[in-house]
Amino acid sequence: MERNIGRAETGIETKQITIPSPKECLYLLKKYEVYPHIIIHSKQVARIAMFLAKELKKQKMALNLDLVEAGALLHDIAKTYSIEHPGVQHTIKGAEWLERLGYYEVADIVRSHVDLPEELSIDEKTIVNYADKRVKHDIIVSVEERFEDLFKRYGQTEEKYRYLKQLYKRSKRLESLIFSYLSFGPEFINNL
Repeated sequence: MERNIGRAETGIETKQITIPSPKECLYLLKKYEVYPHIIIHSKQVARIAMFLAKELKKQKMALNLDLVEAGALLHDIAKTYSIEHPGVQHTIKGAEWLERLGYYEVADIVRSHVDLPEELSIDEKTIVNYADKRVKHDIIVSVEERFEDLFKRYGQTEEKYRYLKQLYKRSKRLESLIFSYLSFGPEFINNL
């Protein structure tokens, strides 16, 4: 398999990181038997993430586009496995698989694509996280619409509902942060 070597910018320093190419990402999704509808979802997330990352790079954000694309394509690599093995968190399992393959930075994105930290910044992880919050199955929707679906599917207990409510608020804060650097609003994403 060919490897795409990218550079992660950390302030002034750069370091070599190993990133799978889009073709290799699709190979991995098939190798790990990801359901076709999840692959379609992941491609849609990658479209949004790449669009936003390119626009943010124009605003001088230090972003690795190859890392954004690979993270978006592979963010749900273990989703099928977690469906077939209840109790397994797809974020953790997917990150483990990718770390075994040497894709440590991509694994970090996969590990953090569901949750958001209290302190928000714009980086490859948060771009993929936000893009995932804009895709319901394979359809681009607003953050509000996506969370309506998440509340119905996963908010059955009071604890899960509170968690999702907190995540919704952080996702809206992230949306405001991202679009504060852009000349268009979140609704523009619906036109992609």
